Amino acid sequence: MPDRSVYNWTNIGISICGGLAAAAVFAVLTKGTLAGLALAHLAPLPIVIVALGLGVRHGASAAIVGTIALSFWPHYLFGMAYGLLVALPAWLGCYAAAGAPWGRRDLLSVNLSAWAVTAISVAIIGALVLFLSLAYFSHGAIDQPLAYVQGQFYFTLDQMMKERKPGEGGPTAEELTRFVKLYLPAVFATYALLLQCFNLWAGARLTQISGMLKLQWPDIAADFRLPRAVAVLFALATGLSFMGGFLGAAALVAASVLGMALGFQGLAVAHFWVRGSKSGTLTLAILYFFLGLLGLPMILLTLLGLADTALRFRERKSVAPRPADSP
Repeated sequence: MPDRSVYNWTNIGISICGGLAAAAVFAVLTKGTLAGLALAHLAPLPIVIVALGLGVRHGASAAIVGTIALSFWPHYLFGMAYGLLVALPAWLGCYAAAGAPWGRRDLLSVNLSAWAVTAISVAIIGALVLFLSLAYFSHGAIDQPLAYVQGQFYFTLDQMMKERKPGEGGPTAEELTRFVKLYLPAVFATYALLLQCFNLWAGARLTQISGMLKLQWPDIAADFRLPRAVAVLFALATGLSFMGGFLGAAALVAASVLGMALGFQGLAVAHFWVRGSKSGTLTLAILYFFLGLLGLPMILLTLLGLADTALRFRERKSVAPRPADSP
């Protein structure tokens, strides 16, 4: 539906408070504690709730307020990291989920959940590629906003090397360090997409429960179809990721994020296939168990999602009625 953000002092105050709340949640990263890192996972949630509950314009205001606040304290680079990795993807996801309202019409009307994930993916890829380029040209000066995350990786590596028995084989410290430098941005980008999608879903549910959600809840299992261009870009980025240097690292980030997005489509196909079957709940429970335990099934889901972009498996299956409690 077209954005109908109502501008009054109450809504403006809520949007400002929501932006400050999101910034405060993300700022706990400066404490350098595990509890702070866990709490920072919910940083996009206030922006999502404001954007879906009051309108995307108020959500944009909340995102801007939080970014400005963190740019003044603790550091402008920290504010930059928040704005590009937390606030912008969260708002873009809500904007696409709301139909991308422009003027008095919506630019999007179908597959809104898939477009939301696509928008978040593009924002995360752009942010990480920008950080990589700045790090490449400034010799690591941009590492400060993510210093805690990077420090935890290196601390873990140091502990592993100290616990290794003398004469025991395995990779050297230099090899492990090189591995972390190459794959850390891609791992971080993929995890950021997962967190953003979770916060979008959780924020939408909370807004729905409160009665403020203006959108109809989509049938994600049936409607989640990424644009075919995502599959093409994924294949291209995967090929370029084998190159060294900045181009290879940037392509690896793109391939990882787009691969996760395609994995979501594969998961939607799995949900649709088992819909209405007696063993559907058990099948999905086993699937999610192995996803949480190993993560490896996501590769198979990515391949399934990649195939679905071309073959449209769900259109071949007779449409079953949607259960009342389906996500």
